[in-house]
Amino acid sequence: MGHQKFEYHTEFSPFQYVVRTKKLFMFKSEEPTTEPDTQVFLKDSERQNRLAQLDSEGWELVSVQPVVKGEVKVGNQNAQGWSYGLALPIGYLLFFKRPIHCD
Repeated sequence: MGHQKFEYHTEFSPFQYVVRTKKLFMFKSEEPTTEPDTQVFLKDSERQNRLAQLDSEGWELVSVQPVVKGEVKVGNQNAQGWSYGLALPIGYLLFFKRPIHCD
């Protein structure tokens, strides 16, 4: 009985955050938040189509790994120094495998 062999494939799936619009008199600016836009991620038809294509080609999703970026804020308010840092996911690495048929 032979050993089963696999081929592997990795894809990156980007993740977005909610952007808030701020208005000050006649000026308008957009400010990113740390609030994930999960609905946009889940409703992305291009991503869904790509996953369906990979499934039809025999790929099996075996693992998901977040890709994060460090977000650091430093400030000084009323001579009170403050700072914080956090890791924000910017997307996900999707790891797939499918068997190699050796004849």
